[in-house]
Amino acid sequence: MIALLIASSILAVVLFVSLVVLPVAFGTLSKENAGGFARNLFPKYHIILFVASQIVGIFAYTPHLKPIAFICGAIFAVHYLWLTPAINKASDQGELESFKKLHIVSIFLHSLVVFLFVSGLTIDFCFY
Repeated sequence: MIALLIASSILAVVLFVSLVVLPVAFGTLSKENAGGFARNLFPKYHIILFVASQIVGIFAYTPHLKPIAFICGAIFAVHYLWLTPAINKASDQGELESFKKLHIVSIFLHSLVVFLFVSGLTIDFCFY
């Protein structure tokens, strides 16, 4: 049961940050302040979601949620270790084209996490 609660919380956090926090930050703060906010937020965000995903993977009792959690944890680790620093570097160096491509990869990976957790939780709630 704890795995389902944590997985649901991960899904809620990803959706809330993507659909509420970042649009509000970039819509109300200056570009520099919003960028600084995002740079401060994302490392913590990815580490917390990585740890939470690993906890779900450990405690999940269904055969499909366990691998989904570990896959999503790997995605958060890739974000933390490689993608976020690469996005920041491209932004700092004014490489707009590289920044856009990396940002699209980030959006795709976050969308994949949402899809995977929605799928896993739907199967759990409907069939277990």
